[in-house]
Amino acid sequence: MNMLSARYLRRSTILTDNKDMPDILSVLYKARGQFVSGEHLSQSLNISRTAVWKRINALKKEGYKIVASTKKGYCLMDSDLPYGRPAIAENLTTRIFGRNIEFYGEVDSTNNVLKKLAQEGAKEGTVVIADCQTRGRGRLGRNWVSEPGNGIWMSLLLRPELHPSKVQVLTLATSVAVAKALESFNIPETGIKWPNDILIRGKKVCGILTELSAEADRVFWVIAGIGLNVNHQGFPDEIRDIATSVRLEANSGRPVDRSRLAAEIINTFERIYDEFKENGSDPVIAQWKKYNLTLGKKVRLISPDGLCREGTAVDIMPDGRLVFRRDDGVTEYVFSGEISLREI
Repeated sequence: MNMLSARYLRRSTILTDNKDMPDILSVLYKARGQFVSGEHLSQSLNISRTAVWKRINALKKEGYKIVASTKKGYCLMDSDLPYGRPAIAENLTTRIFGRNIEFYGEVDSTNNVLKKLAQEGAKEGTVVIADCQTRGRGRLGRNWVSEPGNGIWMSLLLRPELHPSKVQVLTLATSVAVAKALESFNIPETGIKWPNDILIRGKKVCGILTELSAEADRVFWVIAGIGLNVNHQGFPDEIRDIATSVRLEANSGRPVDRSRLAAEIINTFERIYDEFKENGSDPVIAQWKKYNLTLGKKVRLISPDGLCREGTAVDIMPDGRLVFRRDDGVTEYVFSGEISLREI
């Protein structure tokens, strides 16, 4: 582990041990925009003034904008939309997922951090979230722009009793969870391009990267990585025509509450995952088709080895494979690749 990773892992451990932080937050929320004295917090929570100071500093590191005054006490800024473990946890309704959240200011990749935790025995439902990734990855080895303050960069740990050939369904389930969460935020024209790109009005807003550790006949763990553009107000020239953000599409002009949206994705994913474990892949496939932007369309399919062919996206198999009918009449059953919906 490099020094940077070690520093953030230590920080996360400290934050996880701060059991009183949600209580401090509730007091500061009620008084939002006004100062609360350290003495009042100390007496209300039955902890020392030093403990209050340490927890306030920990909350600041989690992304909360708290003003401190030696005479007045502490004030949570009224206009702030805090992004961090306590704010996300506050909006969770889950039993398993997100009950252990590792939150970081910066990592190379949330998938990389969670893979290490998975190898060390982390429980199913562990979630790693970062405000910034220095080496965010998309599908087919592409870089994903993961700048601080704007997106949700998140990875979820699954330990399903599943044959490796069925893992593609979990990728589809993750994309459905994101689409449903966006729908609950009243984001219009949200859809999924096979297998897991989330589009709004034809522009990409989210990518999903699924990685796993498995033997020939069983899965040890699966990591579902989510990269969602939330509060971006612009993109580099090379992707401006194909990328968008939730804030741009919401047309409200206001920042989107990343903590509430991240929690909604986790809540929705657990419901879909539980249904998958109980009833198999059919409900996932049915929900995926509700948001489908691919089936019945003339498309260009690019395989991981770069081979390109044109045809029609016909259907989705129960294991998540795409049924692709080439223009020469040959039908393929495709596990991975990239679909282009642009006019051929």
